[in-house]
Amino acid sequence: MSLSGQQIEKMLHEFESNTEGVLGCSIITAKDALLLAESSQKFERLVIQWLSEKMLSLAKESLKQLMNEFTLMSVTIEEKDNLIYLRPIGEYYYAVIITTKEENRGLLEHNIKRLLQQLAPMMIK
Repeated sequence: MSLSGQQIEKMLHEFESNTEGVLGCSIITAKDALLLAESSQKFERLVIQWLSEKMLSLAKESLKQLMNEFTLMSVTIEEKDNLIYLRPIGEYYYAVIITTKEENRGLLEHNIKRLLQQLAPMMIK
């Protein structure tokens, strides 16, 4: 089953509203980091796209230099007060999730993993 952009945004909004510490989340395409869906108005769409594209390209280029074959599983940026998670959803999409550092990091990771498991079977290209 494939979801519409509105359905995905509704799921992201519920995730953001019901998960302590989440400031915003978006879904981007893996190929060109185009924004597919977002739940927060706190962050500008173009900034999310630019940031995601840079995170993906830097991570992939770094891995290419280090190893012949690789599968990018995650990218995390840690700032003094916040974390930015970039996590794959299947082959074609990534979730970008911005959180505070006030919440338990293990719990945040667990909640993000649950969200991705819910989205994965529905995110068909």
